[in-house]
Amino acid sequence: MASVKEQIEIPAPADAVWQIVRDFGAIDDYVPPITSACLSGEGLGAERTLTLADGGEVTERLTGRDEADRTLRYTLVEGPLPVKNYEGRLSVDSIDASSCAVTWASTFDVVDPPEEAVAATFSELYAAGLAGLKQRCIPRSAQ
Repeated sequence: MASVKEQIEIPAPADAVWQIVRDFGAIDDYVPPITSACLSGEGLGAERTLTLADGGEVTERLTGRDEADRTLRYTLVEGPLPVKNYEGRLSVDSIDASSCAVTWASTFDVVDPPEEAVAATFSELYAAGLAGLKQRCIPRSAQ
């Protein structure tokens, strides 16, 4: 089983960042390769269909949202990447009153190797998404 983990520090309170991350249907607001997200359903079991910049589509299902731990979990239902048993997690951890660390991690089985190339694709996506989240969370006056 392969795994990928990216992390970023954001100079904003954890609770404020969590309010953005916890919105399962709004990932297109901060992940650049995603041009739109369409949410169907509510709560656990809700699915989002993501349209990618290249026109591809990915469907993901919300499997957990822990408000106390500020953690969101989801699985990949279908998409163009050669993986199965994909489980993703986004978590927001407080560093102090005015900053936090956001971690985006996943585990998956690679169907069509090389595993390193597939892992690198996810790593690049997560890094871009976390950078976009940071940009969205920092007040424009501080940028």
